[in-house]
Amino acid sequence: MTNISFRNFGTLPVPCEWMLQPEIETLPLGHHKAKRPGVIYVMDEEKIRKRTWYKFRLDTDCEAYKRGVWKNWHATGWQDFEIGHAWISATYEDFDHPEFDGEKARVTWFVEFSHDGEPERYTGDPEGEFWGWIVKDVSVMHAFERRPRDKTPITYEYTCKHSNGSPVKFQMTGNGEYDSEKKAERKVDEDPFLKKWHQNHYFGGYSLVREEVKNESN
Repeated sequence: MTNISFRNFGTLPVPCEWMLQPEIETLPLGHHKAKRPGVIYVMDEEKIRKRTWYKFRLDTDCEAYKRGVWKNWHATGWQDFEIGHAWISATYEDFDHPEFDGEKARVTWFVEFSHDGEPERYTGDPEGEFWGWIVKDVSVMHAFERRPRDKTPITYEYTCKHSNGSPVKFQMTGNGEYDSEKKAERKVDEDPFLKKWHQNHYFGGYSLVREEVKNESN
């Protein structure tokens, strides 16, 4: 069980040790007049267009946010004057892990909220009632199981641009397709005479040159 006070930063627990933990800021109780960018609202489970008092946002300084592995947040729940609860879910997606190929799962947290009395009563007062989030449970539903990347040595030929704008090709060998591609991207970044093919992708094309025989021994 994890407790996070309102108006504080905390870390949500994860069901798998390989997941980067999302760090959040729990926002104060009350309604915003308009939805704010970056804020995730708990919607009323009986009136799905109505927002409850509960809301939070991701901590932009944490590694999970910078890597962008948590996506498609959804929160629904119920709120009373003193207590409430919510199911909060998000998709964990990482296809850029150096060791594993394809990690995708849907994670759900069950949270109880306590806001009886006054928040200043519990601050520094062990007799005061807790004022905040109580993360009771976390579960996971996999869409793709993570698999170790194939690291059989392989060579590709990549097409990018010369600094003068003309196409240029070079070969790169890596321990598997992912490693070869990342080494090729680093070469483009570090070579002053090479440029990306397009601002959104490094290469205009690539082709297999050779691949060593996979080692099937245990």
